Amino acid sequence: MRAVRRVAAPRLLDETVDGGLHLVAVRRPSVPMVEVRLCVPLGAGLVRHAAGPLVLTGAVTAGTAHHDRASLADAFERLGGALDAALDDDVVTLHAFGLATALPTLLDLVNEVLTGATYPADEVRAERDRTADEVIMDLSRPEVQAGEALRARLYGHHPYATPTPRPEALRRVSAAGLRAIHPRVFDPRGAHLIVVGDVSTARVARLVAERLGPWLAGAGAGATPLAPLPPVTPGGIELHDRPGALQSNVLVGANAPRRTDPQWPATALANLVVGGMFTSRLVENLRERHGYTYSPHSDVHHGRPGSTLIVAAEVGSSVTAAALVELRYELGRVAALGVSEEELEGARRYAIGSYLIRTSTQRGLAATLAAYATSDTPASLVFEHPARITRATLEDVNAAAREHLGPGSMATLVVGDVDVVGPALRALDEVTTPSA
Repeated sequence: MRAVRRVAAPRLLDETVDGGLHLVAVRRPSVPMVEVRLCVPLGAGLVRHAAGPLVLTGAVTAGTAHHDRASLADAFERLGGALDAALDDDVVTLHAFGLATALPTLLDLVNEVLTGATYPADEVRAERDRTADEVIMDLSRPEVQAGEALRARLYGHHPYATPTPRPEALRRVSAAGLRAIHPRVFDPRGAHLIVVGDVSTARVARLVAERLGPWLAGAGAGATPLAPLPPVTPGGIELHDRPGALQSNVLVGANAPRRTDPQWPATALANLVVGGMFTSRLVENLRERHGYTYSPHSDVHHGRPGSTLIVAAEVGSSVTAAALVELRYELGRVAALGVSEEELEGARRYAIGSYLIRTSTQRGLAATLAAYATSDTPASLVFEHPARITRATLEDVNAAAREHLGPGSMATLVVGDVDVVGPALRALDEVTTPSA
């Protein structure tokens, strides 16, 4: 194996501060800017009833006692930045950025939103209608329908199986309801604050204590932990009908190691070989050799309650069964026969190279630190990632492939026209067709 570039870990602040807030700060002086990400985990109740949190992420920046939406946006623009919010599975993220010299004022404005968002009724009505319209468009997309079906198949009664909030639920969200859940959503206890920029970590810690003090003082009990993800039950094909569809969504999923698991680096490399990069075996087989699909891929999602490997391909209805045969073949081949030294070297360089690109900017590093924090992974492992990838041997990778990538350990789901794809799929495996 050829030598790879060593990554020097910067000085890292990683501690719990007043109010139970988890603070991670890194000085990155590449540009005179600062990135701030507040990531707040949601409890099971808010995950299951996500209509409120979803509308909240658009309405939380609609005004405070001192600013309406336009003047709040203008205040951040004068600092050279902006403020926005988003909901991703079970985490609400408030993202702000601006000039590093303006960090005190930026934190003042963040504190103003956290402690005094007003949720004006007209803004909430507009936001909930806009969100409902977006959801209607999303739910018309086959890949969204397939993703919801797969979550239900993999996670059963776990909150992670909860589907996207429906338009009728979103349109019932009220301004009073958002004001009521705001303290539950933005509870400092158990939240993660990531700060990356041209500011010393000591100054960041001092400014957070000073400028976010009013918010930290209102800490509650924090979000209730989510139960671990259930083990995936393999076997058979779950077939969901989409009458008249010209294409099918083929997905398989399995439990995967968390980032803290010693086997994770080897599993990540095995996954890259199979379907995690454009030169993968799935791309070579399903796209280049057979022309069944444009971009088959496999990814690992890391969440608070566990990690999941998902392999997906969108294929023509007439070749759905054939594509599933080849997909299972590639998974079985890597599990039974392993990878070659050449494939491992290519995957290793891809993993480290993409890591270096991803973390080369303040924004990319902040996003990576946030992803680690919200999956309960120590921040130090962000900077140890290249070394962990480098240490994984061929034997480690092949052992991980045997344990985690075999098709016998995965659940299979297909969304397509049952009349067209059903007969051939039944020739492959037992098929169940859940009612709508």
